[in-house]
Amino acid sequence: METAYGGLAAHYALLFPLNERQREFFACLLEAEPVASVLDVGCGTGEHLAWFSERGVRGWGLEPDGAMVRELRRRAWRGTVPTLVQAGAEALPDAIGEPVDLVLCLGNTLPHLRGGEAIREALRRMAGALAPGGRLVVQTVNFDKVLAAGASSFPVIERALPDGGRVSLHRRYDLGGLPERVLFETRLVTPAGEHEAAWPLVPLRREELVGFAGEAGLGRIELFGDYTRVPFGADSPALILVGRRA
Repeated sequence: METAYGGLAAHYALLFPLNERQREFFACLLEAEPVASVLDVGCGTGEHLAWFSERGVRGWGLEPDGAMVRELRRRAWRGTVPTLVQAGAEALPDAIGEPVDLVLCLGNTLPHLRGGEAIREALRRMAGALAPGGRLVVQTVNFDKVLAAGASSFPVIERALPDGGRVSLHRRYDLGGLPERVLFETRLVTPAGEHEAAWPLVPLRREELVGFAGEAGLGRIELFGDYTRVPFGADSPALILVGRRA
């Protein structure tokens, strides 16, 4: 399947590199207890998987977009080469064949699904892919804050290209489709031209996500407001949920 993310795929790793706060967050996960295997659902071009790969963790990556998968398969892995599957959470748990210690679903992946029932089912399947005691980490935008503000835009991301040119990404939310959807609009500017795209997202609130996670069988749920592990609050930029399979 090709989606509107196809226009971003070639520049995705440059625009969204793994930052130091994410590295420290992942390091805390490993320090808390050993992780021998990890699954990244909606893994994009593999930035998160690469961090675990370099540390010898066996990995699986699920990504539904064909253009993203092509970039994934071009990647040079420095450590353990993960198993890559062009699919979404609906392929779990059969797509990986064995339970894992850690499941990641980051970067607003869940809100891209069709609605609340699809999100509930995805969480159930991801929890079902965990070994007993395994952990699930979900990260989304703080939609409670977006909805309270009535609008949302993001700082422009600009990066230098290897050939000396530049690429920039402009992002905003259009809330005209509420209560069912918000529209995530992007404009990618490259030396070759501009590419505009839009995706309908489910405005997943904190209360809904916590409820769905509990229904999926996850306990000991922790909520953070960003990757520095500060507690989640009304003004947090993100919502990060960490839950454990009972």
